[in-house]
Amino acid sequence: MRIRYLKQEIDRHGKPRLYVRLPGRKLVRLPVSSIEDPGFGPAYASALNGEPVEKAVPKSQAWVGKALPGSLRELCVRYSEFLTKDTMLSERTKYIRRRHLEEVCRTIVKSPSGPRPAADMPVKIIGRAQIQGLLDRKRDKPEASNDRRKALVAVFKWAIPRGLADSNPAAETEKIRTHSEGFKPWRKEHVVRFVEQHPLGTKAYLALALLLYTGQRRADVVCFGRQHVKDGALHFVQQKNEKRLHKQMRIPILPALQEVLDTVPKTQMTFLVTEFGKPFTAAGFGNWFRDRCDQAGLKGLSAHGLRKTLLTIGAEMGLTAHELMAWAGHETTKETSRYTKKFDRDLLGESGKTKLLVGQFGNRIGAPEQRVSEKWAKNDEK
Repeated sequence: MRIRYLKQEIDRHGKPRLYVRLPGRKLVRLPVSSIEDPGFGPAYASALNGEPVEKAVPKSQAWVGKALPGSLRELCVRYSEFLTKDTMLSERTKYIRRRHLEEVCRTIVKSPSGPRPAADMPVKIIGRAQIQGLLDRKRDKPEASNDRRKALVAVFKWAIPRGLADSNPAAETEKIRTHSEGFKPWRKEHVVRFVEQHPLGTKAYLALALLLYTGQRRADVVCFGRQHVKDGALHFVQQKNEKRLHKQMRIPILPALQEVLDTVPKTQMTFLVTEFGKPFTAAGFGNWFRDRCDQAGLKGLSAHGLRKTLLTIGAEMGLTAHELMAWAGHETTKETSRYTKKFDRDLLGESGKTKLLVGQFGNRIGAPEQRVSEKWAKNDEK
């Protein structure tokens, strides 16, 4: 069906996205993925009228109507109200938890009276088996299943001291162990190809330099400005877990990065700005930078992969685990090892090879294959 001003694209996960593009106006993304969605009509109308689309989206069906007393829906609603006042969690964390709890409440489960939404289940009858059933619905997507588990653990943990639950059945379940390597790290040839497409002086090159030479997350990079520069270093508080940890960082500015920062107009509050002269959001910057990667023929690479690249290069250059940990802002070396474990395996394999080739057998020191060859030669002579 062709609808005026409506545009559909497929994202990198293969999911459809709907946009409204009016002549002379900014592209507006709709919060629905199909015209059959109940929220499409109000969202489309708001986009045409230039109104904020979020206000046109109806509330999730999980929260429509009165919640049954003592039900999972009532518990999730009360926890959601608590999140709006919680000052220790970031808005991103709150959004993710609400989203997973809404999905859980919409899930249809079996009951003695027949199929019904999980939202109507009494909290008192929810045990490990019921929680595991909700997690198994996402088993084909292990990361999503683990995130759902994390949200359920949080809501029951909050409910126990408030007398809304007697135990935490979600905590009795186990996370799914995944073998995912996460974001794909960049190789040196990737950086070279990116620079060929986006040379020094472009905004894309500036973004690359900030990501690569600081090793910080995109949420921090979009905030960097001259106000953070002092004594040849960047001084800032990492955005991740800012309210809980308040992790103060000091990253030395390398000469290559300083050369790039000198090209930024001094009138900008942040080094990176949008085409409208406003600071990037973390999500907006991630999408914009991924488009720059696609332009350079580097599909599948992203901003976070450069963070892994810096840590890997640092390991290759001989930086210790504690030096890498301080640069990345990790709390433990276990976090750092996730980025460097492949290089560590390769390095240990090479050092082990050297030790095996130069070993002591009996009273002679030499390479094992050399002595075997000598033995074979003597046998041939005999």
